[in-house]
Amino acid sequence: MPSFLSGEKTIRIDEHVPTTPGPHPAILLLHGSNGNAAFWSERISPYLAGRKIALYVIHYFDRTNTIHATYDDIVDGYHFPEWLSVIADGLAYIRSRPAVDPDRIALIGFSLGAFLALSLATNPESRIRAIVELSGGLPDPYAARATPAFPPTLIFHGSEDTYVTVSDAHKLDALLTRLEVPHETHIFKKEAHHFGSLAQLQILLSTTTFLAKHL
Repeated sequence: MPSFLSGEKTIRIDEHVPTTPGPHPAILLLHGSNGNAAFWSERISPYLAGRKIALYVIHYFDRTNTIHATYDDIVDGYHFPEWLSVIADGLAYIRSRPAVDPDRIALIGFSLGAFLALSLATNPESRIRAIVELSGGLPDPYAARATPAFPPTLIFHGSEDTYVTVSDAHKLDALLTRLEVPHETHIFKKEAHHFGSLAQLQILLSTTTFLAKHL
């Protein structure tokens, strides 16, 4: 498995690169608190391959030797900044790949990964073209840094989510509306934190359309 260094730690990264000549746009997928990157990468990679989009998955828990993140890890002032640093280093790695167009990279994050993707994008130097966030939100300290230069964002959330309540999606929607950032918000009725099969299909189709427009 390919890897890169971040904070003197070796970070694993999965690569799914089109076989056609590049450079290609790329997606960086960020997993949630259970560290399971395969669930969404297996579902989205066939959609991306047909559209000649590269897919990368960073195992950002490698930096902190985390197996399963807890709420304390997110708010302790150590883990979250460390993971953001890993992702920034991962973006530099991805942009160095000959098959990738360094100016056409989007983020897809689920739950904790969505919080990280949105927080990273408040830094204009991240140069993110678009974000797809599922069951996440933007922490207040990072929300205060958001500007109208924030990348176009696609928001998915279940109305019955008890881990990250739907109020986080509404807060993000209101912030992006105030900043006049292009975005779409999809609230799935009767869906919880993890989406059912029909919702997953709708998410994949909407994501494909969104990325074709903004990436």
